[in-house]
Amino acid sequence: MIIWREALSVGVDLIDTEHQELIRKLNDFMEACTKQSGKDKILETLSFLKSYTVEHFSDEESLMQEVEYPDYPVHKQIHDGFVNKVEELERSVLEKGPSVLSTIKLNRLLVDWLINHITKTDVHIGEYIKNREAAS
Repeated sequence: MIIWREALSVGVDLIDTEHQELIRKLNDFMEACTKQSGKDKILETLSFLKSYTVEHFSDEESLMQEVEYPDYPVHKQIHDGFVNKVEELERSVLEKGPSVLSTIKLNRLLVDWLINHITKTDVHIGEYIKNREAAS
């Protein structure tokens, strides 16, 4: 289970709220996996991720453009890559059916996203905004 903590905060309320929603869904999925029902929950989680990424990435990308975030193009590529991975995994599950392997892949994808993207990439957006406001 992943607990929201300050290290996950970007410092932008909208983005932090959306990240907290992602953590809740990840925790729901992880709990289902520990109860041996991850295969039953995988399509629901993938469906959530597809709609979540449309809304969240749109919000985050709009913010980056609004504040003229210099790393926007690279950040957008990272978002697009994540969307492609989610879509690829969903296609695989729809074609072959849910499996233990697909639940493991989804679990890894989500945990990796939280650990690497939010704490190592998204956090820079908040820092940039904070520094920009301080310079004004």
